[in-house]
Amino acid sequence: MAHAAASAGSARRSATRVLRSLSSPGRTVSAMKVVVVAGLLAIVTALFAALVFLYRDRGHGTRMVKALAIRVGLSVTLVAFLLFSYWMGWTMR
Repeated sequence: MAHAAASAGSARRSATRVLRSLSSPGRTVSAMKVVVVAGLLAIVTALFAALVFLYRDRGHGTRMVKALAIRVGLSVTLVAFLLFSYWMGWTMR
């Protein structure tokens, strides 16, 4: 039982260290870069998927339209996230 309590305390200290390191200003900027790059990759992937569906369906399916709608949604979400992060002070001004 004592081992489990020591393990739980160690896990809490470890989680606290991780949260502190993520909340430091240098880490926030690098985390923002990861989020933005991941968003851009998702947007380009959706655009490429729409191109593939255009060639495969030859204009008769709705998969291309859905892929482009997803791309627009991702783009709007990324811009909204960037504006929100600027407003919260997560990005450098």
